[in-house]
Amino acid sequence: MTRSTAVAVTIALALPVPTNGQAEKVVPRFGATLNVVAVPVFVTDGQGRAISGLSKEDFEVTDDGQRVEVVGFQAFDSGDPAIADLLEEAPAARRQFMLLFDLSFSTVSGLVRAQKAALEFVDGKLRPHDLAAVATVSATHGVRLLQGFSADRAQVRKAVQSLGVMQMDRRADPLGLVFDLREMGGALVDVREGKGSRDPFVEDVREMLIRYQQMETSSYEQRILALVDSLGQLGRALGGLQGRKQVILFSSGFEASSLSGSQGEDAVAASEAVIHGRTWEVQSGSRFGENQLRTEMERALRSFSRSDAVVHAVDLSGLAAAGEVSRSGKEPRQRGGEESLEQITNLGGGRLFKKTNDVGRALAEVLELSRYYYLLAFEPPRTKGPGEFHKLRIRTIRKGTQISHRAGYFERKPYAETTPLEREFEAAEIIAKGIDRGEIGVRAMAVPYRSAEGAATLPVVLELDGTTLLGPRTGGKIGLQVFGYAFDAEGKAVDSVTLNATLDPVALGPRLRERGAQLHATFTLAPGKHDLRFLVRDAETGRSGSSWLAVTVPAFAEGAGVALFPPLFMDDPKGWVVLQARSARTTGDLSPFVVDQDPFVPRARPRLKNGEAQRVCLLAFDGGARFDPGTSFEIKPALLDHDGEVVSVGRFQVLRSTAEAGFRRFVLGFTPSDVPPGDYSFRVRLRDPASGRVSEAFQAVSFN
Repeated sequence: MTRSTAVAVTIALALPVPTNGQAEKVVPRFGATLNVVAVPVFVTDGQGRAISGLSKEDFEVTDDGQRVEVVGFQAFDSGDPAIADLLEEAPAARRQFMLLFDLSFSTVSGLVRAQKAALEFVDGKLRPHDLAAVATVSATHGVRLLQGFSADRAQVRKAVQSLGVMQMDRRADPLGLVFDLREMGGALVDVREGKGSRDPFVEDVREMLIRYQQMETSSYEQRILALVDSLGQLGRALGGLQGRKQVILFSSGFEASSLSGSQGEDAVAASEAVIHGRTWEVQSGSRFGENQLRTEMERALRSFSRSDAVVHAVDLSGLAAAGEVSRSGKEPRQRGGEESLEQITNLGGGRLFKKTNDVGRALAEVLELSRYYYLLAFEPPRTKGPGEFHKLRIRTIRKGTQISHRAGYFERKPYAETTPLEREFEAAEIIAKGIDRGEIGVRAMAVPYRSAEGAATLPVVLELDGTTLLGPRTGGKIGLQVFGYAFDAEGKAVDSVTLNATLDPVALGPRLRERGAQLHATFTLAPGKHDLRFLVRDAETGRSGSSWLAVTVPAFAEGAGVALFPPLFMDDPKGWVVLQARSARTTGDLSPFVVDQDPFVPRARPRLKNGEAQRVCLLAFDGGARFDPGTSFEIKPALLDHDGEVVSVGRFQVLRSTAEAGFRRFVLGFTPSDVPPGDYSFRVRLRDPASGRVSEAFQAVSFN
């Protein structure tokens, strides 16, 4: 299935305006323009417990001070099994949790306890439809995204286990949807398992923290400023993702005097020094507070509110219990930072869990805060221009409630003004949530196949519309980026393909406009159901297109009978721009798109014309019985309209028939005539005379 619409606002979700007054039953989906904006809203009581049972009439919304009507409304309960169907069409409503580990202002023992609780949170607390991400932040290296928002628990767990400290030679995924591409599809090794009593993670983290402190040549305040600036960058980057983001910061915090001036004995000593004229002993920033730092804190943390992100903090300073981590080596010294964490959560709109020894309970509270929530949709009263901010205010008429929502939304800004992290987040979100993007026309098809030795593969053709790929550009080359992922039935990423290519419109323009471009890739997948998702993007302009389809890879079992695969409408490769790519798990170049050593290009969505001759390759697997080349099969092709009525394809003939490696290929030839314009299904029935079994296969086609 291909979804082809573009969203004009990065954070907005377009909803159809209801015409029957049943707004509560509207299922959110994307639209092509800035016509409707959707905002997740969280409502709690005085004890911080999520409130359910509210209706559209309980809310009032203003956009830049102007009252707007709520035209779409949906209530969500993350514990309801039926929520999965709603979330498939409402990406903005999926719960998203980022586990953010502070490597500059944390203790080793605190990080180890936090890591353990985070693993339990990922394994046992998250719902199947929840998305989780893992990142670290430090004054030295800024924000490092280890794992983007994903439903793949194994990859999220791997990122938490290492925190980027161990296995630094991992093969990183460009979109962060997979922590280590080398281990995709296989069992992930627990990196904390070691010989003897030595915990390699603990030792490596301790060495890293000590090294960070030794490398620091700037003042303590400058280290804080660097950390705060990194948080601000993360907050702004999260603005490109739809829906509420729950950021959980694991940190011991930094010394509060950097924000509010000296406290207690330090303040008394500073005052005495000033009275006695020893002003050189007093740093003005320490005594009176660092104005720049306070300003930067406010700016950085408010970026989270604008991005619909809430920052919670778990204070790790209470986790350094004696004997908790008994390892050789001195624990790096940390200053107390509870007040700074309180400032972070106050500005970030979240909750501070102070010096708790039960991190798991704190994480469970964050989950409970977001169990019940609502998606409100409204039409903006006006547009202000690309990148402009709309301030939102939402209130509920229910007494004794507290409401949490994003501070506003940005109209989509030009791609050239986005940061690399924003681009990575946006691309990963399209894949992870199955979001429509349709600026570039993209269609995908897949044909299960196997080698003569019996190894199953899934060759895929990704077809790009040449006209939309070229777009409005008048010159310059196209930097084409293609990202493709295969997910199993449990949402685990099991294979991926990435392509970066440069296309010259001058040399390739005629073929692109006449036919288009195709990417041929082969996934290596286990038998069973899989979800394939693809994103195509122009690296210069940001124009993109997405496509995905559900496929079932057969086991190619012995004695399973004849299996028929979708008819392949054949075309000459010379008329197309054909690109080749290999997936992370595929080692060979086996292709089913060949007949007697003659390769062909299959069309993902054939557009046919009356009077134009067609060749169709029919691929059948014999179930291990080995076809007798002399067997005569009965083949009946037909066109089916929207009502399932048969439309004649005219006369046809079998042009060629071959048998090898358990497969039988039939090349059919026909010339349609008098077929009315429209969309059809091309159906082929194959009858095996030996068993009398009839197999069917279908391919969607269009007539101009």
